[in-house]
Amino acid sequence: MIDYINQLAHDITITPYTAAFKLFISFLLGVIVGFERQSQRREAGVRTFTLICMGSTAAMLISIWISQCYPHFLNGNPGRIAAQVLTGIGFLGAGAIIQGRGSIHGLTTAACIWMIAVIGLAVGAGMYIPAFITTLFTVFVLVSVENMEKRVFVSGVNKILTITCTTDNPELKEIRKILESRGIYIVSVSFELLYEENRSIITYRVNVKEHASYMDLFQEIRTLGYIAQIKLIA
Repeated sequence: MIDYINQLAHDITITPYTAAFKLFISFLLGVIVGFERQSQRREAGVRTFTLICMGSTAAMLISIWISQCYPHFLNGNPGRIAAQVLTGIGFLGAGAIIQGRGSIHGLTTAACIWMIAVIGLAVGAGMYIPAFITTLFTVFVLVSVENMEKRVFVSGVNKILTITCTTDNPELKEIRKILESRGIYIVSVSFELLYEENRSIITYRVNVKEHASYMDLFQEIRTLGYIAQIKLIA
């Protein structure tokens, strides 16, 4: 059995058996990355990543198969279909990016979608070891590096800072400068305009020190002159 699997892994000729073996490998790798994204409640999960990985592998298999069966076919370059996969997967990754009210989410998931497509192409080309290593490093970045970022760069607590302004044209740069000068890390920001009421609402998701005092911060923001209300909640 082991010898048969080893033969399938090293056989460069595309047959139904080698194709099935490579699709199975890509299925496993897609599940690994997809499970991590699913556990983080991201937009794309196990099904999405598995299908992308297997689809990329199948595209590479088709590309290699065309070259083997039609050696004199002018467009039988195995790299042509692979290149189109990487181009097309960018549109799918863009669908995972959510932008609203000045904040952007899903960039990491979009990058993972591109990575899993590359992994699928590598499996289809028979590059199993690079595919496994890339998968392991991808999961490592998603899990360990994220935790390291939280410990090193963001060591406080996340809160929602809402600032209501009596103008529809507040100085966002000045508010950001005040927050950053006090060591407050801005995670995301959204901006809402109420034209009929000539008001605007700025909502920041910030990371602050756990036992910090905010009265001086509020007073400094109020010096801008058009602040109607400041609210900070967990």
